[in-house]
Amino acid sequence: MGSKSGKRKRKRTRKHKRKQRQEQFEHLKGKLEQGPFQGREIVIEPGGEVKMSEVLAEFVEPYRELGDTEDNYRKLLELAIAAWNASLLPEEGQQDMVDELFDKGMPTVEEEVKTGLKEIVNMLIARKRAYFADCRRAIVDFELTDTGSGYHLTVASAPTETPSEASSAGA
Repeated sequence: MGSKSGKRKRKRTRKHKRKQRQEQFEHLKGKLEQGPFQGREIVIEPGGEVKMSEVLAEFVEPYRELGDTEDNYRKLLELAIAAWNASLLPEEGQQDMVDELFDKGMPTVEEEVKTGLKEIVNMLIARKRAYFADCRRAIVDFELTDTGSGYHLTVASAPTETPSEASSAGA
């Protein structure tokens, strides 16, 4: 008898988790449709492709101990996304983007802190080049939810042109 009630409970839990993921998906989709990405192709649940939430989690794994709280993990993800997206630019524009992010985007942060954050972002850019070079989708936004037993990450991404597509498009 306990076995049947256990199965029902597990089924309800799975159903509840699916519903939560769907709600997170819809919330993120709605947020993106209202923002600057209106009309752009946004991928949240890619068919037949690797999930960017899994890629992003793997990307930050060596730095995961820096995200010891939900707030710190969120900040780590934001740095990682900045590095990821900067790495998609031509090399000569990457450092300009990083400098602009910290110099103009964080004017009240102490220089020593900015320098340390820039170092982390530059290490992440190098990690992206070394281990994730084939993944050319820009990360548009993310949702992080505390599940009580960990975090659930939902990521929205957009395809980017490869250098060969960009050069042929301009021809």
